[in-house]
Amino acid sequence: MATDSRLAPEEAFAALGNELRVTVLRVLAEAAADAATDDERGLSFTEIYDRVDIDSTSQLSYHLDKLDGMFVRRSPDGYRLTQAGDRVVRAVRSGTYTATPTFPRTELDGRCHACRATTLVAEYRDPLLVVDCTACDTRVVTYDLPPAESVDRTPLEVLQSCDQRVHHEYGMALQGTCAMCGGRTEVSTRTRDPPDDDASTDDASTDGAPGYLCVAACRSCQHEVYAPLEVRLLYHPAVVSFYWQQGVDASTIPFWNVATYLTDWRVDRVSTDPDRFHVTVVYSDERLHLAVDDELAVSVRPPDANDSDA
Repeated sequence: MATDSRLAPEEAFAALGNELRVTVLRVLAEAAADAATDDERGLSFTEIYDRVDIDSTSQLSYHLDKLDGMFVRRSPDGYRLTQAGDRVVRAVRSGTYTATPTFPRTELDGRCHACRATTLVAEYRDPLLVVDCTACDTRVVTYDLPPAESVDRTPLEVLQSCDQRVHHEYGMALQGTCAMCGGRTEVSTRTRDPPDDDASTDDASTDGAPGYLCVAACRSCQHEVYAPLEVRLLYHPAVVSFYWQQGVDASTIPFWNVATYLTDWRVDRVSTDPDRFHVTVVYSDERLHLAVDDELAVSVRPPDANDSDA
């Protein structure tokens, strides 16, 4: 297992608590971006001193020592950013820790899964971008909204961007990799309980309806993403193909409008410990019968007698 305990977390964050050190990181990042070859990505001590407004070489040496190892690394061609240092600079540039996203209240085309009304509204409620049904006050979907994602986009483009990002993050997590830290995720199902409205781990849930959740939890950073089991299936190749044959591109259905397509589905848990499910996908007069095992692997199955009720 790859670990590195050179610095305690509080020491690492303390090393960034100085404007000059952040400036040094930005200078190194700019040099790396301007370099023509990999050998030119570093800066010597003198080059850093010439680019930073600092009183003395001893002062620069002191600050470089505080950054060395965790955020900056000495190399034969000078000082370079580590991966952690590069991520700090990117966070600073994007305003992750210093800016607040903006998003105007926006009406959406979509359907509430609880009351089937088409009165959906999106608005930013720190720290989440939420889509609610104004007819019944049901929370339809929530997204985290990084500041940079709200810049240079229309409200609909912001929502579409959030949707694409969450699709990607959820897909990675289902395959065993956390999109936040790269750690290993564990995937499971659980009975659906409406989460707290303030929960920041809810990247793509459609709250309020009974059923089952497909959950992917990171072992390392404990980030958790979850969505109804039907959403996990909606983007499976068998289901995408099924809808495509009916003239629907399932890959373009946003989270806030999935209820339009999932309302008539049937999900039956046919065993527990481990959980196994039979799912009937319904669209118009057509049906697709699926089996989902305890590892959430999906297979097409023939219909049985119980499916006639779907």
